[in-house]
Amino acid sequence: MAQVRPQPTASQAGGSAVRAAAAVSPERLQERADLLKSGEAALARLDLDTALRAFEGAALILHAADTEIALVRRYMQGGEYRRALAFGAHTAGAHLDVVGGSALYAWLLHVGGQRAVAQRLLAEAAARMPGNPVVGAVQQQLGTEAPLATGPLLAPPTRLAPYGASTGVPASARIVGTGLLLRSGRHALVPLSLMPRSGGLWLRNGLGQLARARLDRPLPALGVALVQLDSALPVPDVLWVASRDAFPGSVGFAVEYVSAPDASPAWPVLHSGFVGGVAQDTGAGTTIRLLGIDLPPGPHGGPVFDAAGRLTGLALQGQRGTPDRLVPVSQLNQAIRVARGSGTVNALGLPPPHDTGARPAMDLVYETSLKVTLQVIRAP
Repeated sequence: MAQVRPQPTASQAGGSAVRAAAAVSPERLQERADLLKSGEAALARLDLDTALRAFEGAALILHAADTEIALVRRYMQGGEYRRALAFGAHTAGAHLDVVGGSALYAWLLHVGGQRAVAQRLLAEAAARMPGNPVVGAVQQQLGTEAPLATGPLLAPPTRLAPYGASTGVPASARIVGTGLLLRSGRHALVPLSLMPRSGGLWLRNGLGQLARARLDRPLPALGVALVQLDSALPVPDVLWVASRDAFPGSVGFAVEYVSAPDASPAWPVLHSGFVGGVAQDTGAGTTIRLLGIDLPPGPHGGPVFDAAGRLTGLALQGQRGTPDRLVPVSQLNQAIRVARGSGTVNALGLPPPHDTGARPAMDLVYETSLKVTLQVIRAP
């Protein structure tokens, strides 16, 4: 867990920033402003290399909060959550007089499952800057079940969401739930309840990358649909899949997107808890498992990881008022093999070569989820 180290007081930090800027020539300050502007434009079009060069060039001219905030967002846009969190901790602590650093760091902590730390950080920021509208807006959003960055929370440099491709997505489209990318990068699983009867379907990952999708075939016994993407999305270098279903009471991490009234990109939110038990045996060889991890209401559809960071299943909303359920990887793999042929193996990911007993940090689990957890975008 990234923590803010002791730093100068707000007045000391502000004074240092002013003195540093005064020592830089007007020409160099203009060059810095131009670099920040071009870097932001590159980030918006998902040109990550150009954005990084521009932001690092600006950082060489002046040590300032806006440059560091931009770098944190560049790391997130590239899927480097752990690096973004560590640098976000530095930015929040070194620039106590700039609300953006604390706001961004708190948001990143929250989406990565560290809600208590995020709330404590915001409370400290509110005490330093009473009545600050940005702090108040972030506190309000992170105090809800479904936080959304809207309005001023999307303004650079402290933009609390990734940029994302939207080519071909109509203005009437909206985020309706979450899907799971398969190992091929060309297929995904989406809750059947989210499939459009007509209109278009798109999937976007936590890096803002988008692909149009279409139904491959339904898997009604599990309540999901196998969909095919028109273009491949990137997959993690390695995604380990649990060789056995999670046992009741074991630690689990479920990752979901917040549904939204539009199709804006966002980072997914990690929820931790304990896997539930068996709810029912249908008698047809399919066991109904309870999710056990508390999630906001919704159709769900995102991945569930175990304590070792292995994919252990998919979260789905319970039917007719029943609790949320977990579709374990054993059932998913079997259904995909039946649907696509016996030659389809390890469609979700790879089995670990051996169990070392190592338990990855929660931030690494979240970093993996940024590529495999998909926004489901549906148009009427």
